[in-house]
Parts: sequence; structure tokens; C-alpha cells
Amino acid sequence: MRRALPSLLLLSTLAAGALPASEEITNVPGTGNDRVGIRKADPTNAGTFDGTWMYVNRDARYAMWIRTKDGASQIKIQYQSLAGPESFETDWTGKATYYLAGNPVTFDLSVVGSDPDKISGKWNWNLVVGTSGRRESADLVLQRTGYGRNLLMDFRNYERTFTRNGQDKTVKLPNAWNWNKISKRELLWDELPF
Repeated sequence: MRRALPSLLLLSTLAAGALPASEEITNVPGTGNDRVGIRKADPTNAGTFDGTWMYVNRDARYAMWIRTKDGASQIKIQYQSLAGPESFETDWTGKATYYLAGNPVTFDLSVVGSDPDKISGKWNWNLVVGTSGRRESADLVLQRTGYGRNLLMDFRNYERTFTRNGQDKTVKLPNAWNWNKISKRELLWDELPF
């Protein structure tokens, strides 16, 4: 979950010296000439990735299952929109194709590298409706935080492009989600405490 810091706190931190590694100043306007900051929890090597994770915001519910197979991490995601009739579930390669109002949508969360303390990947989500659509892309870094039962999904180089009548408008924003570990096992969607 993203957390915006008050601009005055950021200014006092900047004035006092170097900014801690877990805070990031963005280009998002804050109060006056200030910029919004995002605070990210520090990574830990406690716990393990394998199991069932959950992320919820006001618009959506996500479940993520992580397992280690032949020494490599595999991720499966299920998504349910709370704002509209959109949902999908990937396979263990992180890929899904589904339809929204008769139009194909592709989602891909590819793992490109992993070790016991970090998973790196790519996020791509594309919807095309004639000459309109939306596209999301980012490089991902997943790291456990807290006591190992929280997970920071850090979207790096995050871009969302909206296309209307063939015209693109791209928004680049910092983005980070905090997931909670629900179980060491692979639970069913219906077993999650939404």
C-alpha cells in the first residue's frame, strides 16, 4: 500500500541531512512547490516467499501464490475488480488472457530472477478496444519486509498509457504495494479473508 508523506516532514528531513533509503521523493505535486514522498519498508531475510499472499485496495482484490520449483520462484495471481466486471487468474507462468466487454486483455507477471531474499520480474497488462485501450508496464522487485510476513511489491519504471482514438497519454508514477502473507500453504481464493 502506498503512503504519501506530508510535505513538511519531507522538507524537514531534507534540511536535516540525507534522506533514508526507504523514502523516495516523487515528481507528484504536493503542497505548494513540495513533492510527495513514498515510504517503503526496509527488506528483511526473515520468512520465506512460498505461500499465499493477499493485497486489497478500495478498487480491487489480489491473491498471489508463490512457490519454488526446481530452485526458481513461480508466481500465480488472481485479480477481482471491485469497481467493475473484471477478473482473471494466471497460470504458474504469470500469464492470463481474458475478455472485458468482448475485448481481449492480456496480463503477464514474468519472473526474471530470484534468490531467497528477492524476486525480480516484469509487469505488463494490456487492453485494446479498437483505437482505444490501456497499457501498464513496470519492472518489479519483490522483497519481504517486517517479520517476513509482509511483502513489498516495488513497481519500478511504472507507466500507464491510456489510448483514446489512437492518441496516447502516458502517466509515469512511483508505485509500491504491501502484501500480507495469509498462509505458508497455497490456499483457495474462497479461503482468503477478504
